[in-house]
This record gives sequence, C-alpha cells and structure tokens, in this order.
Amino acid sequence: MGEKLKNFFSNAFCEEDEDDEEESYSEENTSAYEEPRNQQVKAVSNAKMIVKEPRSYDDAKEVAEYLLKGKAVIVNIHKLNESSGTRLLDYLTGVTFAIRGSYQKVDNNVFLFAPNDMPVDGKVEVSE
Repeated sequence: MGEKLKNFFSNAFCEEDEDDEEESYSEENTSAYEEPRNQQVKAVSNAKMIVKEPRSYDDAKEVAEYLLKGKAVIVNIHKLNESSGTRLLDYLTGVTFAIRGSYQKVDNNVFLFAPNDMPVDGKVEVSE
C-alpha cells in the first residue's frame, strides 16, 4: 500500500512539473522586444479621436475635457478670430503639456492634440 501512495504522489508531482514547463514555455513565446509593443497596441485599441471646430474661446474647456479623458482631438480654428484662436491654442497647449501629451500643426488653422498614452507617428510639414 505504501508503494502505491508513493507512486501516486510521484506521478502527481511529475505531471505538475510538466504543466509548469508548458506554462513557462508559452510565456517565453513573446520576446522582451514584442511585449511593450503589444501593451501599447492594447492601450490604443480603444482610442477614439474627436474632431472639433470651436466657435468661441469658451469651447476650449470641452476640448480640454476630451484630452483629460485620454482622447485625441483635432481642432480646426478657422472660424475664430485671430486673438480668440491664439488664446484657445495657448490654453490647449498648456493642458497638453500638463498631461505630458503632444500637439502639432496639421494644416493652416488645424491642430492635433494627443494625450501621452496615444503615440503620434510622423510630422506634417506645413508650407505657408
């Protein structure tokens, strides 16, 4: 009877060791190089981009709230006068800086503001 128990426990532990080897093997399938890239894609997969065309400086708060919620915003300020447009861009630039995001000019009067967890590749060259 003692031999049967010994064999039972021996087989049970051997099977667990094999399972552990399979688990560790499956974890090794993803290289260290791929891991951060995979996490970045998961974080951005739920991304949503907002397009706004503010009519006054007061609309800056709404755009800022989108940025704070982790949404990228394209802002077209062509309907604002020069001083309101400058104030709005200054405000949004400050918000973007505070959340460690990024911004860039896409075209005349069109700007892209993105939170820090939404990478933006490339730079648009605007000729004026």
